[in-house]
Amino acid sequence: MATSPANPAAGDDDKAVGLREAFEQYVPGIASLAALRTARATDPTFPASVDKRGAELLYRVGDLKRWARNRPRGGATDAS
Repeated sequence: MATSPANPAAGDDDKAVGLREAFEQYVPGIASLAALRTARATDPTFPASVDKRGAELLYRVGDLKRWARNRPRGGATDAS
C-alpha cells in the first residue's frame, strides 16, 4: 500500500520533521501552516522539538499526531 498525506506509514511516527512537512503530510486537521506555528508558540501542550536542521526545529511525527488528536477544537466551550 502506498503512503499519502491521507495514509502516512505507521513507521513514520519516529521520523523528525519540520512544521511545513508536518502540516503537508502528517497533521491534515490543522487549518494552515500559520495555525500550526501559532500553536507552537502559544499552546503549552505542543510537543517539544527533538532536533534541529540548520535553524529549523524538528518534531517527532508521532508527538505531533498525538497533539493534533488531543488538542481542543474551536467552538468547544463549557456552557456552565
